[in-house]
Amino acid sequence: MFIQRTLGIVIAAGLLAAQSAWAEGPVTAGDYSIYANAMTAETLNPEIANLYRIQRSKLNGVLTVSVVKPHPDGTRENVPAQVEATARTGDGPAGMIPMREIRVGEGVSYVGQFPIADLQIVDFEIQVTPPGGEPAAIELQQQFFTD
Repeated sequence: MFIQRTLGIVIAAGLLAAQSAWAEGPVTAGDYSIYANAMTAETLNPEIANLYRIQRSKLNGVLTVSVVKPHPDGTRENVPAQVEATARTGDGPAGMIPMREIRVGEGVSYVGQFPIADLQIVDFEIQVTPPGGEPAAIELQQQFFTD
């Protein structure tokens, strides 16, 4: 349980630390806020990476996506959604990033891995459909520093 909470904290910390990676901040889709972040897999705690089968390496990137629904009492809840993502580097074709669901306590987030290189700029296109909501498109660009 502690490790699951820790992953939630790591993902949240990554979201806060990587504000510059956002095109315009969280995307609003109806009543939902969608958060997306990309980071180097090497930055994850080894226990957390092992628990969630994330290969830690400076040559692997991690994309995280969370869909948050606010409640009238002021609390917020990560909720399930349909998430699809692609990554493009340079002028090459976009490649699919297999996204998988990660349960963190009662909440849910999505994570996918992709290869990276030092100084590489990756353009992400993320399609998210919240439960009962309209699809939302998110564009994110991140430069990776591995050395």
